[in-house]
Amino acid sequence: MKSAHVSIAVASLAVATMACVASAQTAAPAPTQQQRQQDLKGAEKTGQRDDVQPMTAAQQAQYKTEYQAAKAKWASLTPQQKSATIAAARSKKLSELSAMELVGQRDDMQSETAAQTAQMKAEADAAKVKWDKLTPSEKQALRKSAWQKKRADLTGLEAVGQRDDSYVLPF
Repeated sequence: MKSAHVSIAVASLAVATMACVASAQTAAPAPTQQQRQQDLKGAEKTGQRDDVQPMTAAQQAQYKTEYQAAKAKWASLTPQQKSATIAAARSKKLSELSAMELVGQRDDMQSETAAQTAQMKAEADAAKVKWDKLTPSEKQALRKSAWQKKRADLTGLEAVGQRDDSYVLPF
């Protein structure tokens, strides 16, 4: 009985070995350095390049100790030093931004005064109260007129795109 199991095991091992040899002979050749560079350039163009090597244990240990040292140094700073560090980092970041990025960094809400904010909030609340007082038929008529105005304001190209939309009319 044992000899039968051994012979079956040997036979299956031989078949597996032959299959591996056959697949190794038919496998595609390894890419050349030039092909790898072309693949990386193509991936870079599409924003999918990922050829970063994993960190070694020594690198991980070094980064961990640097992180712990920076954390300890930050904890030892006074609140005034922390705020000065943050302000310096913020000004450095803003000085390195391009013109387009600077436009995106502007916050128009900061230039709004408290009185302007209160006025706009009051206007919004008044509009909501007025909307709530309308009857359902008046609301439907108002929605319809707003939708028609929106359609009238579209350019020719936008109108063609809207014509193909399959949405239900809001009224």
